[in-house]
Amino acid sequence: MSKVVAVTGGIGSGKTEVCKAFMALGVPVVDLDHIAHDMSAPGSPAMQAVRTQFGDAMFNAEGQLDRAKLRELVFAEPDALDQLNQIMHPAIRLEAIRQIAQYTTAYVVLAIPLLVESRADWQMIDHVLVVDCDEQTQLTRVVQRSQLSEGMAQAMIAAQSSRDERLAIADSVIENDQTLDNLQEKVLEFHKNFSKTCQ
Repeated sequence: MSKVVAVTGGIGSGKTEVCKAFMALGVPVVDLDHIAHDMSAPGSPAMQAVRTQFGDAMFNAEGQLDRAKLRELVFAEPDALDQLNQIMHPAIRLEAIRQIAQYTTAYVVLAIPLLVESRADWQMIDHVLVVDCDEQTQLTRVVQRSQLSEGMAQAMIAAQSSRDERLAIADSVIENDQTLDNLQEKVLEFHKNFSKTCQ
């Protein structure tokens, strides 16, 4: 069975670019955000549970989840975030395990934004790779990428685990504070070193 490298980091840290770099090296990536997105299709069991919990106001006329509205709710009300996680996390985890089991490569990357918060559910992880940057860089990226107000971006960052909490569970850290080329070089270096441990 393939080893599992969990890639985590705060919003705006650069997890997506790191995962793209792994894919370019031929490493499979199982992305929990992508799984969650697929599970938010209209009429899916997960969305029926969300509708029951949070009401019709979270959906548009076509039955699609209003992500912006739900995001505002869960970041304003911690209890709402807990309720959403209780609906989504078990289903996402089962699908992730199913996808990981399909691969026979030396290792698989599991892209998991909220690893600190959900670590107890992921005993199959062999190595934790944290993508890190300073908090001002993180804030700037979130505002620019998502076209959010600085206040909303700060609230989203604050709702996640802290930088120190993420670094505390890291087996390896990639600092994403320079160019994209530099980031890709760091991923390649990690890949070469970790692949040796899989032999």
